[in-house]
Amino acid sequence: MSTCKLMEPIQVGSYTFKNRIVMAPMETRLCTPIGDTTQQMCDYYAERAKGGTAAIIVENTFVDSKASRSSISSSGLNTDHLIAGKFYLAQAIKENGAVAILQLSHGGIQASGAAVPGMECVGPSAKPSGFVGRMPRALEVEEIQEIEDAFAAAAFRAKCAGFDGVEIHGAHGYLICSFLSPYTNLRTDEYGGTREKRMTFLKNILRKVREKVGYEFLVGLRISGHEYVDGGLTSEDTCAIGLAVEDEVDYIHVSVGNYETMANWMISPMYRPEGAIVDLASAIKKVVTKAKVITVNALNPELAEKALQNDDCDLVAFGRPLIADPYLANKVKEGRLEDVRPCMRGHEGCITSFFAGHPIRCEVNAQAGREKEFKPYKVAEPKHVVVVGGGMAGMEAARVADLHGHKVTLLEATGELGGHFIEATEAHFKSAARGVLNWAKTQLSKSNVDVRLNTPATKETVEALNPDALIIAVGSEYVVPKILGIEKTLTAKEVIMDLTKAEGKIAIIGGGLVGTETALMLGQAGKDVTIVEMRNGIALEDEPLSQIALNTELTAAGVKTMINTTVKEIKDGALIVEQDGEVKEVACDTAVAALGLASRKDVVESLQLEGVETHVIGDAVRGRKLANCTSEAWLAVKRINGDYK
Repeated sequence: MSTCKLMEPIQVGSYTFKNRIVMAPMETRLCTPIGDTTQQMCDYYAERAKGGTAAIIVENTFVDSKASRSSISSSGLNTDHLIAGKFYLAQAIKENGAVAILQLSHGGIQASGAAVPGMECVGPSAKPSGFVGRMPRALEVEEIQEIEDAFAAAAFRAKCAGFDGVEIHGAHGYLICSFLSPYTNLRTDEYGGTREKRMTFLKNILRKVREKVGYEFLVGLRISGHEYVDGGLTSEDTCAIGLAVEDEVDYIHVSVGNYETMANWMISPMYRPEGAIVDLASAIKKVVTKAKVITVNALNPELAEKALQNDDCDLVAFGRPLIADPYLANKVKEGRLEDVRPCMRGHEGCITSFFAGHPIRCEVNAQAGREKEFKPYKVAEPKHVVVVGGGMAGMEAARVADLHGHKVTLLEATGELGGHFIEATEAHFKSAARGVLNWAKTQLSKSNVDVRLNTPATKETVEALNPDALIIAVGSEYVVPKILGIEKTLTAKEVIMDLTKAEGKIAIIGGGLVGTETALMLGQAGKDVTIVEMRNGIALEDEPLSQIALNTELTAAGVKTMINTTVKEIKDGALIVEQDGEVKEVACDTAVAALGLASRKDVVESLQLEGVETHVIGDAVRGRKLANCTSEAWLAVKRINGDYK
């Protein structure tokens, strides 16, 4: 970027932010069961502060001991007992150069039933979230006032703990948002009925917070610029809300959606457009003159810079990108955009771990949530590590071994690094994932790794290198099932790399990730596509939000699906299938086999060397996802280091 507004300082309230990059709040599940801070949580946020981010907004933090907790492992500041732990967290952020802000929230109608067992969820009205499905109890006025006071008390605790500010969470369908929205607020008293009255709860919270913390302390508001549900908040509504509260807030952080529109808007996966909600921030910036405006959601440094240059916002919040690369800000400042590890929005680790109740992880950054444990260091006794296979697992293993000071030789049988990730990132909607592949190649080119392309590995060639340790990352092969006529099919790879090979009525045999993404590419190219899947759904191995978004895009592209359908025979011009016990013929001009990946176990066996420490990683174990490749690469190197026995 020739000019870089991202790196310009900006005044926000009484604080000067050193640049325009803010870390968006995302739950980490790194707290204790009562919502207290852990060392892992301090390490996680400290790393992002150390990486040059101007301000860190710490995740969704519940404010009372009743129904405000939204998930089973939320951060809390509902009692003075938690001030000390939050002090350590604020200290870790501030001592590493960032402004420390804590987001305060009440789960409301979207609170998980497991968050506080036996506690009913509450809301402005007895209208449930279509995603969570719990019937809330409508709050009494006295209870609403108690919650207003709880926000103010939690804000004061945050100030006592050393935070520089708080962000009031008024977005995403949580309690404040549900009061603001005509979709969920059906009240007719002073807390509902008109747009102005629906703002009463928020206004009271902001007033009470300011009474407790003053105006030198930062107070921000996160808001959904649009809910994208019928009868929900619109951009017109949120512009009016911004105008109504700008005297009480230092910034307005413009997000989008609620749980019902989470997959397609709020936490959009790779199948959805990048930077799709900048316009919502821009609309608020056009009417608000006092508070700074932050945009967020599926952004990279280039898109962020464009938003700033276009005056769509004052600051840019990165959530998932800072999980992927904590040092994003420093790398932008130093002009090293090629070294910024992209977030590919695959959601393996950040979102899958959330739904599973696990600590945060990242499919492209194995250090996320394990910053101290996985901190690279130079080993006292470097070894010669030979890595066989230049796919994503092999490249990461070679890179990490080099980081630790080992001598590394990487053998790749073909003339290009990347393995199956080459075709897996060919689609336009996988551009960020292709960025991860390019990043991996770039890092190897800058390392001391001896990369040998067009070098098939045999037991003899590997043995001749005299390795101290061997990492086998030879990947997988497409499954070829015993179906009559299977030789008439094209592989998914053949079609992905040249869509013109698939003509007429196209049948994708297999509705896993490979099959559905191939179908989406073809459908978006205007072709007639049907997915044939033997299970009772497609892309079942994908995480829930990606499944929803993928199905949305497949429908928009006109792709048809046949589930619970087994292919019995592939003939010229037709498939013979069995669906629900009925055998029938399906017209098909091009059949594409996308039936998964199987590890190359025979190759793995052939490379075993007696007396040499050996680790098998990635798809060479079995066909899986990038997250497995990345984490297993690190674990292999850590074991070679002697860190794990």
